[in-house]
Formats: sequence, structure tokens, C-alpha cells
Amino acid sequence: MEKASRVCFNKVLTNNELRAVLAKLQSDKDKEVFELVCKRWLHLHSTEQKKLCTRAGPLMLCKMAASFSKLVELDPS
Repeated sequence: MEKASRVCFNKVLTNNELRAVLAKLQSDKDKEVFELVCKRWLHLHSTEQKKLCTRAGPLMLCKMAASFSKLVELDPS
């Protein structure tokens, strides 16, 4: 019997393919789970996010702006 070769899907999938997966997720809960997979997926999700709700102060907002590069709407409530 042959051993099945192991392939790490995270090394095989490109960022564009992961973006396609992320685009298919409809619920916020599913998107939150997506970013828990690994740091790469968290970074990918944060750079694709366009809206953010937060109660952060000015210093934290500056730090967040660097992480969320495609952000177009910020809800401070």
C-alpha cells in the first residue's frame, strides 16, 4: 500500500485563491473564523476589509490604519 503524500493547502493556495474563498463567505461569523486559521489568513482578511467598527483612541486608530489598507468606512460607535 502506498502512503498518501501530504500537502499543506496553505502552501498551495495563492492569495488570490484565498481572496476568492473569502469573497464566498457571507456571514461575519464565517469571516471571523477565516482569520483564525493562521497569521497569513488574518493579514489577508484585514487588508480586504472595507468597513470597521471600533471604539479606539487616536493612537490605536493610526496603528489600525496601517493594518486595514482598504478601509473606506469607520464606525466609531
